[in-house]
Amino acid sequence: MLVAIGLPLTGAGLLGAGTTLGRDLLCLGLVLLVSAAGGLAHQVAEARVRRDPPQPRLTTWDGEPALHLPRASAPTLVSSWTLAGLAGVATLTAVSSALGERWDWVVVSTGLAVWLGWVSGVHLGSRLTGGLWFTPTRLRHEDRGIAVEVPWEAVTGVVPHQPMPILLRTDRQPTITRTGPRGRAWRPISRDGTTLSVDTRRLSGGSTLASYVIGKAITDPSSRRIIGTPESLPPQ
Repeated sequence: MLVAIGLPLTGAGLLGAGTTLGRDLLCLGLVLLVSAAGGLAHQVAEARVRRDPPQPRLTTWDGEPALHLPRASAPTLVSSWTLAGLAGVATLTAVSSALGERWDWVVVSTGLAVWLGWVSGVHLGSRLTGGLWFTPTRLRHEDRGIAVEVPWEAVTGVVPHQPMPILLRTDRQPTITRTGPRGRAWRPISRDGTTLSVDTRRLSGGSTLASYVIGKAITDPSSRRIIGTPESLPPQ
C-alpha cells in the first residue's frame, strides 16, 4: 500500500518540482517509499535471523573472561538506516520550504531532520545491537544504546519467556549507562528497580539459554568461575 501510494506521489512531485505543491508531493511520496523500503528490509532481516541465528561466543569484558550472547544486528541496522532515510527526506522538506519562504516549516523540518539523524545512530553501526555478557562476577545487558550491569549477588531469579524478566534485589542498584542516542530504547529497569527486562527475540539462544546461564549462576555460585571458559559454551 505504501508503494502503491508513494510511487504516484513521487512521480507527480518530480513532474511538478518547480512548484510548492509538487515539492510537497515529492517529499510525502519519499516518506512513504522510505517507510516501505524499511519495512521490507526488516522482514528480510528477520527471516535471515531465523535461518542463521547468532551463536554464543567467548570474549573478555573489562579484563574478565566472558560468555557473550550476541543479538542479531541486521534488524537494528535496518531501523537505523530507515530513520536516517527519513532524516534525509526531512532535510529535503526544509530546503523545499525555504524555496517557498515558509520559514515555520523550515524550522520544524530542520529540527526533525537533526533529531531523526541523531536518533538513527548510524554512526554507531552494529554497536547499538548489544546483547548479554556473563562474567564470573556480573552480567551486562546492552540494547539500542542502554547498558545495564548487575553483580551476581544482586540477581535473585529469572523467568524464561519473552521478554525475559531478570529479578533483582532492591538494596543493590544496577549500573545504568547510556551508550547511544536517546529515543531508541525504553529504560529496561522497572520503576521499583526489581526487574531488568531483556528482549530475547533476536538474542543468541533466546530466553532458554540466557535463563539457564542465569539460573545456574544463582543456584550454584561455584559455577560462576567457569563462565567465559570453553566449559560455559552450550553443546553444539
